[in-house]
Amino acid sequence: MNEQMLFSQWVKAKTTIDHAHNCAVIYTRVSSKEQAMTNLSLHFQKQAITEYAWKYDFQILGEFGGTYESATNDGRKEFVRMLAFIEANKGKISHILVYTLDRFSRTGGGAIKLSMDLREKFGVTVLAVTQPTDTSNPSGIFLQNIMFLFSEFDNQLRRQRIIAGLKAKLEMGIWCLRLPLGYDSVIINGTRSIRINKEGRKIRDAFNLKRRGVSEKEICAYLKAFGMKCGRAKLRRLLSNPFYCGVLVSRLLDGKVVVGTHPPLISIRSFLRLNQAA
Repeated sequence: MNEQMLFSQWVKAKTTIDHAHNCAVIYTRVSSKEQAMTNLSLHFQKQAITEYAWKYDFQILGEFGGTYESATNDGRKEFVRMLAFIEANKGKISHILVYTLDRFSRTGGGAIKLSMDLREKFGVTVLAVTQPTDTSNPSGIFLQNIMFLFSEFDNQLRRQRIIAGLKAKLEMGIWCLRLPLGYDSVIINGTRSIRINKEGRKIRDAFNLKRRGVSEKEICAYLKAFGMKCGRAKLRRLLSNPFYCGVLVSRLLDGKVVVGTHPPLISIRSFLRLNQAA
C-alpha cells in the first residue's frame, strides 16, 4: 500500500466554499442628494452594473442600496441588510457588484478587512464594474486594497475642504450648520437668509416671560398651548443657547465668539442677565 495513503486520515484539506459560479448581488448608493444629478446617480450605477452582469453572464440574486447612504462607516442599513443576505445564503453568492469601489466603502482599512472576510468566510468577491480587479491572486488583492485606501484618503481630503469652508463662513458670522428651533432658511433671488418663524416668536415670548420672573413650569405650559412640546430641560437648553441673542459658538470656531448675521430673539445684554453671566 502507498505510504501516503496510510496517512490520509491526518491530511487537512483546504476548506473551500462550493458557490455557484457568477451568482451576484448588486449594491448601489449615493452619499448625498446632489449625486443623484450626476453620473453617480442610482439609476446610472444600476444600469452600468446590469449591463456588465449581462455581458459577463452573472446571475443576479438580490439588489441592495438604492438610497442615500454614507460610506464612511459600514453600519448603513442597506449595507448591513446585504451582508446578512450573503451570510444567510452562504455558498450561493460569488460576487458583490458595485459601480466603483468607493460605492462599496470609504473606510480604508475597514473595507480591506471586510472584503477579506467576505472572500475567506463566504467566497464572495467585491467587484467594481468600472475597476475590475482579479482578487484570486495576491497582486489583484493588493491593487484592490490600494484602491480602498485611496477612497478613504479622498474622503478625508473632501471632509477637510468642507470643514474649512464651514469654518470660513462661521467666522464671517454666517451660520451654515443645522438651524436651532425657531428659525427657517429661505432662498430669495438666489440668496440664502435666515428668518424667524412662528416657533421663534414663541421662544422670544419665553425669553420675555423669563425676564418677568414667570416660572419654568408656566412658560412650558404657555409653549405647549401653541403646540410646542417643551419640558423644563428643553426650555433651559433653549434659553441658554447664544444663537438666540445673535452670537455664534461652535467647535469649528476653536473657542472664538462671533456675532452672527441672523436676526436675534433677544439682546446680548438681556441674554447674559438671564443666564447670570453679566
